[in-house]
Amino acid sequence: MTNEQKEDKLMDALKHPSESHSKEISKLIDDTIRKKHKVYCMSDWHLFIRKEKGKPECHKRPNFNEIIKNLKIIQPDDLLIYLGDLVDGEFQDKETLKNVILPMNFNKILVIGNNDLFDVNFYKSCGFKYVVRSFVWHDILFTHCPVKNDNHINVHGHIHGYKRYYVPYTNHVDVGFLDGRKVPVELYSLIKIQPKYSKLIKECPEH
Repeated sequence: MTNEQKEDKLMDALKHPSESHSKEISKLIDDTIRKKHKVYCMSDWHLFIRKEKGKPECHKRPNFNEIIKNLKIIQPDDLLIYLGDLVDGEFQDKETLKNVILPMNFNKILVIGNNDLFDVNFYKSCGFKYVVRSFVWHDILFTHCPVKNDNHINVHGHIHGYKRYYVPYTNHVDVGFLDGRKVPVELYSLIKIQPKYSKLIKECPEH
């Protein structure tokens, strides 16, 4: 299976978000905003990265401490929408990851990425209120990887700020564009920047 076929399969799985989760998460987001707290997005920390592809030995990424330090701006009643890939897929030490994530003292949602391979109950034990593949809030689709969609905007991670997608997209915005791999990005900043961002997206040359 080619990388593009793998991406297509992943995208297809994200096109149909859970309606019940979308309603529950939408209420959490709306309540957070109504109470004048902040909603942030981040993605693709890859806190522990592989030493060799396919092998379990991993180590902290070079800016691990910087990422953790930057999270201190998020207050207990704020909300973080994390758009996937906490660690590399080779990482297997659940307890170490839990010891990093659980002390994060704020509300958080995990949108599962292609490297988030542990079971849903584990991520919930790390303090995530919801663990989903995708969800919709006010016609904005939240996913890990960018997907073809009929929504107003697709907020995503996965491409690490890269400007070339392997298929042309128009209504997407990558959290990494605003440095959301290492600093919390306010949700409204992503929505506001989307029209400008969409003009920067380029189709890969092989297409």
